[in-house]
Amino acid sequence: MRMRVNLPDICAKVRFRQSGFTLLELLVVIVIIVTAAAVVAPSLGPRAQQAQLNSGAARLDALVRHARNRAVIERRQIVLVPSIDGRWVRLHYLGGQGGALRAPPLDLGAAVRLRLAQTSSALEEQGIVFRPDGTADQTELLLSSNAGVRRLHLDPARGRLLTKDSG
Repeated sequence: MRMRVNLPDICAKVRFRQSGFTLLELLVVIVIIVTAAAVVAPSLGPRAQQAQLNSGAARLDALVRHARNRAVIERRQIVLVPSIDGRWVRLHYLGGQGGALRAPPLDLGAAVRLRLAQTSSALEEQGIVFRPDGTADQTELLLSSNAGVRRLHLDPARGRLLTKDSG
């Protein structure tokens, strides 16, 4: 008894087992990915530094608004004081008016620094004062990182930080 084998069925099974990518195709794809990464990677450094500066400015603006709101709600003068190295920003009551302000200090990050633009030593020691009527002294702040320096202007009436145009 002879068994009859259908030749097209055997060829279909062999073709099915050979599906997939060849080594050459995989190497070509890897070379393309490495080339694309080499082109994109150098541009990521400045963007990350600029993002840190933008993030620091946004967090500082939020803290300024918080300080102004607390001064209005509590009807007390609140002072925003940057640390000596400019990495931390703290809030406290002006002149020790009874108790400490329960607000954690703002960490601007390892690469971002803040300093007040005025050269008056009294202003640097005192910081930015927010009054119970919602006003503050007109102040310029310098926020710096490896991406550059951003000059911020404190609007005294609204208690908002605005980016000063350089042009």
